[in-house]
Amino acid sequence: MRRIVLKLDYIGSAYCGWQRQIGVDSVQSRVEEALLRLTGENITVTASGRTDAGVHALGQIIHFDTNSNIPVKNFMTGLNHFLPNDIRVLQTKKVSEKFHARFSAKEKTYCYVMYESEVDKSVYFNRAVRIKGKLDVKKMNEAAVAFLGEHDFTSYMSTGADTVGAVRTIKELKVVRRDGLVKIYVTANGFLYNMVRLIAGSLIRAGKGELSASDITALIEKKSKDAVREVMPAHGLYLVNVKYK
Repeated sequence: MRRIVLKLDYIGSAYCGWQRQIGVDSVQSRVEEALLRLTGENITVTASGRTDAGVHALGQIIHFDTNSNIPVKNFMTGLNHFLPNDIRVLQTKKVSEKFHARFSAKEKTYCYVMYESEVDKSVYFNRAVRIKGKLDVKKMNEAAVAFLGEHDFTSYMSTGADTVGAVRTIKELKVVRRDGLVKIYVTANGFLYNMVRLIAGSLIRAGKGELSASDITALIEKKSKDAVREVMPAHGLYLVNVKYK
């Protein structure tokens, strides 16, 4: 038995999210179907975390166990042959059985992508979120400071989450304007349900002059799931990478 790790990227627009669900199409089910066709084994894969419907990934990490003798490097070409074009295997690696894609992860980075326009642009369809008017990136970065460090982020968690505890540590949070896009990058030791999309909503309000760092601090300190309601659309969110020891 070998434990194999894959790095994937995918466009989440056509799927109900990462997790396999009965009666709907998911990224996980597509990967497991491809593994069955390649190895002849019914394999269950484990991801670093679940991405929701419409969310994309540039560096999702998954692991699985197999009795197959297929060389590790051939899993990339073999699986990509059976996977749809919006899901790709980028890297493969054999690891110790102690490695766990989810529990061994130390930090993750997400990016929220927007463009400023009065009209929809087809080139960004299901890839970035349109924002009316101009965002003040300087004000967004000033407000972002309030999120840094360890906090109870209950105010930045949507209801319906099965997570135990809401304390997380945001290690880096920055906003950049580049190539006609405004991008929010956030790195933390873990994320709550809709946490990044809620943070993006507050930073957008900061960019419009509606919130300051002190306002955001007050929202965090409320520790209430009703404190923040601006959940931004899923299609602007990308899982960028996952770091391990």
